[in-house]
Amino acid sequence: LVMNLFLILGVMGSFKFLLGTPVTLTLPGIAGIILTLGMAVDSNVLINERIREELENETPLNAAVSRGYNKALSAIVDSNATTLIAAFMLFQFGSGPIKGFAVTLSIGLMVSLFTALFVTRTLFLLLLDRGWLKKLSMMRLFSATHFNFINKCGFAIAASLIIIIASMTHFFQNQDKTYGIDFAGGQIQEYRFEKPINTAVLHQQFSEAGLGDVVIQQNPEKPENIIIRSSQDLEDQTMSLFNSKMADNPYEILRLEKVGPVVGKELRKKAILAVVFAMAGILIYVGFRFHHFDFATAGVIALLHDVIITLGIVTLMGREVDLLMITALLTIAGYSINDTIVIYDRVRENMNLMRRSTLAEIINTSINQTL
Repeated sequence: LVMNLFLILGVMGSFKFLLGTPVTLTLPGIAGIILTLGMAVDSNVLINERIREELENETPLNAAVSRGYNKALSAIVDSNATTLIAAFMLFQFGSGPIKGFAVTLSIGLMVSLFTALFVTRTLFLLLLDRGWLKKLSMMRLFSATHFNFINKCGFAIAASLIIIIASMTHFFQNQDKTYGIDFAGGQIQEYRFEKPINTAVLHQQFSEAGLGDVVIQQNPEKPENIIIRSSQDLEDQTMSLFNSKMADNPYEILRLEKVGPVVGKELRKKAILAVVFAMAGILIYVGFRFHHFDFATAGVIALLHDVIITLGIVTLMGREVDLLMITALLTIAGYSINDTIVIYDRVRENMNLMRRSTLAEIINTSINQTL
């Protein structure tokens, strides 16, 4: 992981020499780096799980390590490839900070493949060849499970449908309030006052000045900080009001953002296209890799399920949907399809090993093995 981090930063630093322009590391870019480190851990977990299985089958240590890497290879490559598809769509349709997230995510995924499949394996082989590693013991939190997941699918579908219908009904009924400034257009002003602000009094002052169409938010931990959201540019009127009504409470501007309604509509369209094309790309890739488009369709349905429920719950909590939220949703989509592919990889393997079993038995066994 340490080498992973240094390689990501090194590749980003080399862009200055390759492209002539330095890469600026933004907060979304840092989020992309943190995410790829998480994905790198996932890859190592898959490898270690496969090595543990081989050791439990009394395979010699050298052979167990070799087989562990070979068996985990397809799942690691497939899961990283599907996340790369999502990252590519983010880069194609995203704005500046979102492109930064997509770039660092893409670099990180490729570096993760290298460190997981080559660096850790080289270290293993070095320890084995030198005779420094003679035994590999791994802790198991719980023993092998035998849950009948297929038997519970009716309950699971009903529960998911209730959550989806409730959250999406709320989303569409309140979509004008739900869309952030990126998609709805308007202005965000953030100020810090010397003394705490009474938002009720401030609302009344805005209404008396004919500026009632604003949303005022106060930071609970810092009551002197306020955010004002409006559909129009009210910067001058707001400062005039502060200067006249609160002359004894000095303030400073922390943030001022403006997005026109046309730009907001275009950004919303691009966000929808990013999600749609990412889904389509994943569908095609999984379909060809597993030679079954019913596998791919089921994976995309599960992916949509996770994204829709997350979006619904977030909007129920009163959070706005903006470009960073779309980035987070596509990240969840990447993780969702990763988990699905790991299970599919087991299903594909068990279909060859359990030829006399029913598909339900194969799926139950595969999920329990992966759990």
